[in-house]
Amino acid sequence: FRYQDHTFLKTLLTAVQLLYSPESSVRTKLIQLPVVYVMLMQHSLFLPTLLTSDGEESPDSQVKEALVDLMLTVVEMCPSVCESSHFAVLLGAYGATLSVLDQKILLLLRVYEQNKLSLINFRVLLWGPAAVEHHKTCRSLGRSLWQQPSVGDILRLLDRDQMMQTILHFPQNRRLLPPEDTQELIFKDKSRVDLDGLYDPCFLLQLFSELTRPEFVVDCRKFLDSNALGLTVTALSSYDPQMRAIAYHVLAAYYSHLEGARFQEQSQLLYLLDVVRNGIRTQDMRLTFTLALFIAKAALQILKPEEHMYLKVSNFLLSHEYLNMDKVPGFYQFFYSSDFEQKTEQKWVFGLLRQGIRDKQCYELCARRGIFHIILSFFHSPLCDEAAQNWILEILQNAAQVARSAYEIIRDYSLLTWILHILESKFLETPLLSNVISLLHTLWVTNLGDKAVEWDSQRPCQPSSQEPAKRLALHLVNEFLYVLIVLMKHLRPTLAPVQLTNFFGTLDSVLRYRATVIQAFRDMNRFTVNETVLSTKDVLVLLHKWSLIERDLKLQEDLRAAIEKAQARELMKMLKDKNKPVMPARAKGPRGRKRRPGEAEEMADAELMASTLETCKGLLRSILTYWGPVIPGPDPTQEPVDSASPESDAPGPVYAAASLAVSWMLRSVAEHPLSRAEAAGLIGWLKSHILPHPVVVADLLKDGAVRSSIFKLYSRLCGAEGLAGPAQEVACLFNTVMLQLVAAQGRAGSPFHPAMEALSLSSLSEKDEATRASAAFLVSLYIKDIWLGAQRPDTLLTHVRMVCEAADDAPSSEEEAIVVLCKDTASAASDA
Repeated sequence: FRYQDHTFLKTLLTAVQLLYSPESSVRTKLIQLPVVYVMLMQHSLFLPTLLTSDGEESPDSQVKEALVDLMLTVVEMCPSVCESSHFAVLLGAYGATLSVLDQKILLLLRVYEQNKLSLINFRVLLWGPAAVEHHKTCRSLGRSLWQQPSVGDILRLLDRDQMMQTILHFPQNRRLLPPEDTQELIFKDKSRVDLDGLYDPCFLLQLFSELTRPEFVVDCRKFLDSNALGLTVTALSSYDPQMRAIAYHVLAAYYSHLEGARFQEQSQLLYLLDVVRNGIRTQDMRLTFTLALFIAKAALQILKPEEHMYLKVSNFLLSHEYLNMDKVPGFYQFFYSSDFEQKTEQKWVFGLLRQGIRDKQCYELCARRGIFHIILSFFHSPLCDEAAQNWILEILQNAAQVARSAYEIIRDYSLLTWILHILESKFLETPLLSNVISLLHTLWVTNLGDKAVEWDSQRPCQPSSQEPAKRLALHLVNEFLYVLIVLMKHLRPTLAPVQLTNFFGTLDSVLRYRATVIQAFRDMNRFTVNETVLSTKDVLVLLHKWSLIERDLKLQEDLRAAIEKAQARELMKMLKDKNKPVMPARAKGPRGRKRRPGEAEEMADAELMASTLETCKGLLRSILTYWGPVIPGPDPTQEPVDSASPESDAPGPVYAAASLAVSWMLRSVAEHPLSRAEAAGLIGWLKSHILPHPVVVADLLKDGAVRSSIFKLYSRLCGAEGLAGPAQEVACLFNTVMLQLVAAQGRAGSPFHPAMEALSLSSLSEKDEATRASAAFLVSLYIKDIWLGAQRPDTLLTHVRMVCEAADDAPSSEEEAIVVLCKDTASAASDA
């Protein structure tokens, strides 16, 4: 019996659900479910699997989950198996957290209670290892010495730091009782918080409700110090009315105990609860999370009389008879304080805002009170130090995580223009720059939402089939793009990998979405202007920054030559600044200042992981494909669109930049596989933006490394796998590009070349998959021969001859596509 085999337990669960269902005809012939349950719980591996032991390695959590799922299924099918003696084991395995395992154990305990077995009657309110030890003590010493654990003993099981994390990341969407109209009983939060590190308020609030009964003696100070009171108050911000109702019940019961308690802070805590109670206007009123967090922090501050904020918070509370629920308590008093400890007060109120903006209601509360106007203005004040600036950016990032708030904060406060003003500084500290990148990334991702997905899903539909998808305004997309382009000059190797990925990912997403919107306007015959998004200067800056991040010496040398040829003053100055020796630590300025303690870790993060570099490199290749280098040529009808760069009037610099970008892209993809979408984008960009310029093509073909990279990429994409399935389109397009490159090398005089060009063009429009694959294969044989320097395509001719001979020897029947194409090629060869 594979008791600790996850796959076996899942299979057994499926078998029990199928074989013991009411519709099963073999149900009566099988072992009865009570016997199965006894076999599960009395197995020798049951306790080692379910309970965590310090001396032994704990089983995989998936094994525990599968075992609990199996127990839950059996109990739901046969409620008679429930016994009160099982509570000790279940509570011993329970951790009171929001992990999937603990949520399933709590569901199992709830099923036990629905079958008339109450945890309250069991009278043991401990959980985890403490419950196991208590059960061992009871069995060894007997009931005569059995003492119930006190309220203090139970509260000591709560970890203060974990309770504080639960308060700061309170699951507002968590329901006290699982809804009966849904199959999804496990709570999942969309935020990035690890639920395994948070307590489950569904269990704790019901536990607090039991602990604060009149017959118990409650240590009110311990209840406050363990953050139990803070968690209860934070539950008032829950979206579930039942969760708020039990929180109000616990507060009322705690208030009754507090009135009779005797400890130093009792009167202050009573007054705080009175102020909160006087501000409640409706039954089970929901507080915004910012207000709930203020109350929890103020309650904790009562226990710290040695701190400066103890006096300030106490004075604020004493000056109010009730808490105004339409204000952020104490913001103006603490922010504009004239006290010598003004920085401490600002830090406290900034901490409240950083941790307290969670949803739309929190944003609207701060916006109504003009808080965003104040902090945005304060950011550029000489009184605002670097730490406060980072706090302000974190506050804005929290507000940007809510969909409507992310749009309104850009519309009402011109946030992108405000960020642009920050980026005008010559130097930004790495933490500040990281927060700016995170803010831009969050703003874009939140505003974009699922609009790109909606547009992609509606493109195959007919225009009249449904309403067009909603899209972001083009001017907003352009604003994001301009800010990101300005941000490029601040990129540096000391940025953390996640920030580099956020920047390149956001820039690529903005460019892709902008191209989608422009194409939609074309489809609707709308007039668009300024379709160019990246200038030659932008591309050179981007490549320069990437050469520093990746430490690509060859790219740096090529860039130096291209920038000197372009005579771009700003770029030449950028190169000079990079080559300056590092000043000693005693020198003034940002390069010579003494490093802060946390900056060593930032420098260490510059050693990017290989996977992160490859991700960013792929994003950079995608970004460069949105650059259309337009080089003035002899054709007067060609419209120059690279007007964003004044240097684009001279053909030399643009030639050099285009050649540099293409050579780097080809070198970067030569050794790494590309996805079909990335390969199609790269090849399409070469065909539409590079091949029309013979000077650039000639310069590329002079480089042996570039030619080798092109051939490696071609061999990988146009092999046997590339000619089958959806990848055929990429192979056919690449054939067209390679034929033009072959012609650019002066080898188009071959009599086979016109026939191969015609065959390649026909494959692009061919509907039959077999014919298209055969045509692409024949063209690839020709290209590989000629590219490697052969005078005649001997491999192609040999293959054609063998196919024709095999077709002649075969019995007469309908000829396959490859046979027809080979005969046409043979006739063209004979004519030549």
